[in-house]
Amino acid sequence: MAVHYEFEQEVESVLALLMDPDFLVDRCLALGELEASCEVEEFDDTTVIKLTRKLQRDLPRFLAKMMDSVQIIHITEQWQADDDGGWKGEYTFEVEGQPVAVGARFELYPTDAGCCYSIEHSASAKIPLLGRRIEKFILVQAEEGCAAELDYLQQQLG
Repeated sequence: MAVHYEFEQEVESVLALLMDPDFLVDRCLALGELEASCEVEEFDDTTVIKLTRKLQRDLPRFLAKMMDSVQIIHITEQWQADDDGGWKGEYTFEVEGQPVAVGARFELYPTDAGCCYSIEHSASAKIPLLGRRIEKFILVQAEEGCAAELDYLQQQLG
């Protein structure tokens, strides 16, 4: 399932914050994460964002026995400009020490009213018997977290 978020601001204003390492760290901490660090690297036609986050989650009983509620996650985003005045990209999200991963494809594109950010997540959990159940949980968590991050972004844009 894709998440779509409409902004009244233009692509450039939204993108400036989405690629600002200080903003990304501040966002993580404002949303209750324990620690965060971020690096942004520019290459020819690609911007790469590496974000490490330490957070605590309430885990369902079936996961609490296998995973620590405090987790360190590593996210790598790759952004590229497209020919329509927007940006597209993808990211990988790995939980340190766990056989689970989240991936996503996203785009930020202009609209008549401003711009829209759209993202679709996928999850993989290589855990026998519980893999699908864990993947469903991870996807819900990823989409809820994404919505909170986009709400925060909107508040900061004013």
